[in-house]
This record gives sequence, C-alpha cells and structure tokens, in this order.
Amino acid sequence: MPTLTGTLSYIKNFIQDRDVAAITPSSSFLVERVCKWIDFSESATIVEYGPGNGVFGEYILDHMTDDSTLILIEGNGDFVDDLEEKTADDPRVVVVEGLAQNVKDILAEQGIDEVGYILSGIPFSFLDDEEQEALLERTHDVLADDGKFLVYQNYNHLEEPLRQHFSEVTKEREFRNIPPTMRAYEACK
Repeated sequence: MPTLTGTLSYIKNFIQDRDVAAITPSSSFLVERVCKWIDFSESATIVEYGPGNGVFGEYILDHMTDDSTLILIEGNGDFVDDLEEKTADDPRVVVVEGLAQNVKDILAEQGIDEVGYILSGIPFSFLDDEEQEALLERTHDVLADDGKFLVYQNYNHLEEPLRQHFSEVTKEREFRNIPPTMRAYEACK
C-alpha cells in the first residue's frame, strides 16, 4: 500500500511536472503482477524507465540476486533525489537522471551492452507516434535475445505497437490500483 508521504510526493510532482502521469504510486498488486514475469533466481541487469519514488525498485531489490544490477532512469529531479537517498547503501543500484529515450547512451556509460528486463510505467500516450516508435526500437535493441519489456499503462493504446516490435506479447489487467484500469504487458524479444 502506498504511504502517505509517497502519495503526497506523487501529488506534488503530478501538479508540477507534466510528465508525471499518476497521483499515487503503483499498488503492490500491480507491482507483483508486472514483476511475476522476472526470473529472480538468475543474475540479471534490469532497467526501469520512470521509477517515480521507487515502489517497483524496492520490490525488485528485495527479490533480485546479489550480483544483479538495477538501473533506474528518472527524468524528475525530485524523484531522483528520493531514489538516491533510498538506495544509497545498495551497490546493485544505479540511479540516472535522464530520459528513457537515451537508454542506449546511459547503458553505454555503464559499460553495458544488453539487459535482461526493462520495466516502464512512463505514459506512452504522452509521446507522439514518432517518439513512441523510436523508444520501442531503442528498447528492443538493448534487450538480450531472451529479454523482456514489461510495461504497465492506463490505456490499451500500446498493445499494437508492442506486437509490431516484439515476438510475443501477453496482456493482463490489474483493477486493484489507482487508477483501476491498468494493463500490464509482457513483451518478449
């Protein structure tokens, strides 16, 4: 369940930053639904686009191996500060203030060629068709051959573009969230 502090932080950033699409952090139900597609028994490099205040990252860190890496790419400076403070003692985490569209450069700076998983809750509906297409291409390019793009969105507008870029796409709904219309996708390379 999101904390009052976490919800207040989201509301503040929702009002001040047009790229923040939620007024509250994702529910534990949505986090578990999306993360069930990650094999936490194996070492992996996991990237999250737009982690906000880190509810997915917290769950991932609790479950991933000691030799795994979590890269959090966040464009909102307030959220970056929160994430850096929360993860300062965990050497498995890299917090980057930047945009998902720059994922290739961000990974190159970390000496990483490919990753096993990318999670994203960024609102693809805020991107025009060209930006959306470019981000999906870059995401596909940096995933390992057996990699997965795990996405959650309010609307069903992303299913067809995912099917154009990935060999297999699974879609599920999660009603125990605010908003209760969340769709979770597992897109396999």
